[in-house]
Amino acid sequence: MAVTSLCAGDSGLIIATAGHVDHGKTTLIKALTGKDTDQLAEEKRRGLTIDLGFAWLHDKQAGALCFVDVPGHVKFIRTMLAGLAGAHAALLVVAADEGPMPQTREHLALLDLLAIDRGIIVISAADRASPQQLDDCLGAIRSLITDSSLAGSPVVVTDAVSGLGMGELQTCIRELALTNPARATEGSPRFLIDRRFTVPGAGCVVTGTLMNGRLNSKEPVALQLAATEGQLRLRSIQIDGEPATEIVGGQRGALNLTGDINEAHPQRGDWLLATDKVQTSQRLDVQLRMLPDQNVHRGTLQILSGATAVSGRLVWLEESSGLAQLLLDKPAHSIVGDTVIVREPAANITLAGGRVLDPQGRQRGRSKPGSIARLRALTGIRSAADALSIELQHQAEIELPKFAQRWNLSEAQCNKLLAGSDVVKLGDMVLSQNRWQKSQLLLLEFLTKAHASQPEQLGTHQQSVLRAAIPELSPATGLALIKQLLNDGQLRRHGSILALPDHQPQLPVEDQKYWPQIRDIISKAGLRPPIVGELGDQLGLQRDEMLEIMQRLQTWGYVLPVAPNRFYLPEQLDDLAAVAQQLCHNSSDGGFLAAEYRDLSGIGRNLTIKVLEYLDRAGVTYYRDERRYLQAAWREEAGPGKC
Repeated sequence: MAVTSLCAGDSGLIIATAGHVDHGKTTLIKALTGKDTDQLAEEKRRGLTIDLGFAWLHDKQAGALCFVDVPGHVKFIRTMLAGLAGAHAALLVVAADEGPMPQTREHLALLDLLAIDRGIIVISAADRASPQQLDDCLGAIRSLITDSSLAGSPVVVTDAVSGLGMGELQTCIRELALTNPARATEGSPRFLIDRRFTVPGAGCVVTGTLMNGRLNSKEPVALQLAATEGQLRLRSIQIDGEPATEIVGGQRGALNLTGDINEAHPQRGDWLLATDKVQTSQRLDVQLRMLPDQNVHRGTLQILSGATAVSGRLVWLEESSGLAQLLLDKPAHSIVGDTVIVREPAANITLAGGRVLDPQGRQRGRSKPGSIARLRALTGIRSAADALSIELQHQAEIELPKFAQRWNLSEAQCNKLLAGSDVVKLGDMVLSQNRWQKSQLLLLEFLTKAHASQPEQLGTHQQSVLRAAIPELSPATGLALIKQLLNDGQLRRHGSILALPDHQPQLPVEDQKYWPQIRDIISKAGLRPPIVGELGDQLGLQRDEMLEIMQRLQTWGYVLPVAPNRFYLPEQLDDLAAVAQQLCHNSSDGGFLAAEYRDLSGIGRNLTIKVLEYLDRAGVTYYRDERRYLQAAWREEAGPGKC
């Protein structure tokens, strides 16, 4: 059989049923498609839908339409929600002789909370109802949907056995399909799995909905389940039982997978993702809407997102606005805009539902006014461009890879987003042009005040400048800002000491006599300057007197106290760091041992230990597992760029 490449227009609509148990959902799907979606022996024996069922209808105008039949019994709400996860529209089925029942109301509430606002109200089994019952049913359902997401949806009276109303229903379905908004096919692929089975000769097959992006069997990408670290490979794709080369966002299909597969995974609820976009979290910042007469307690709740159910707790951040943080018992995958349902598992009732605002919720400071204001501003945002603007209003800078993960943006989308924004990109960090310029002014103002208050100082250590003038910026961004000011001639640097270009330090007279000689001796000594006593001998001073002079010079920024009795010039910090940079560059893991630094620098063991401890304090290196590694700001130099 020829392999086809189906596009979004060929199978653009996934329709899920909803409604009370035994109201004719499965019978209706069979009348539309010719397929009985109850496949389990237990379902046939009991005449009750237990698991999800799937059927396809091929319409000459609308293309291939997928129907998802969901169970109506109250015990299977979790399964029902899994069926709604990828749906574009719903058929709310109500039996004419019974009218709206408890599960009719709960299913309608779930559709409302999940923002499924396209659908058809189907009055089923019209042959069983008297004219009065039918009128009562129509009146009741129209009243019920008035304030719901399905308000204004067409209402069709049917009898699947005799065919009454089926032509009208097919017309309404066709209209839904032809007016179905196309889902974005940009971004990284996110495939939500709802079934898994084994096919002889092929192996593991999963079915589900591709929520974002696209997958192509001829252009494979590295794939991974969010729940595991195992790597998977896509072997082939089927849509409606037919081979296909590609599946795009909004389509339902079957994927033949190979790789790190076991009995536990993949399973229903798993997310299949591009490896570089795998993110999970146990803290979701959300905006919720409570159902009438429901309250959230402090105990364990059931949190449902996609086809995944996780136990967890809810913490209100601002209850009046519906802002909350969900604390999950185990990590789960989501992105901005995904929907969540909160249920009370003991009573088996739905409490609330809403939308994810930040899938990487903060642990610290989540209740601070600034954090609440940020979430409040994000509640109505639907585009990454608007979100970027909001984020940069409420944060000094953002980490672009994490922002891209939250919004599931590809590299091309990120580049396009930044190209249309008035921002500065520094490595992985992004900040607004306004923040960039303001930070430069703050740094220059800080140095101006520092020079005025302490004219004897050579300058101020750059770490002190960054902490005091622009504490909200990351060290890497701060160093890039300093580099820009140096390049523009607005700063002067003596190693790690910063000063304004016109600053003329005024040493006290008693120290002016010795400073030129001290500077010359230390400079000529290279990476191993003399200890205080040796320096005093060369200048004809007692050790204690020499130490007092060096401590004053240290206070004013002329020397660095690398060891208690050994001082370096500020510019020599770069020389000490250069040894570490060379070792890290030549290392397979980017780190080095103290002995390797000793051998390359030639300064001896004891001084090596003091130097490395100082480099740790100065923010050049960090210590881990007996080895040292360069801090990010010293691994690579990032200059500002307008993106």
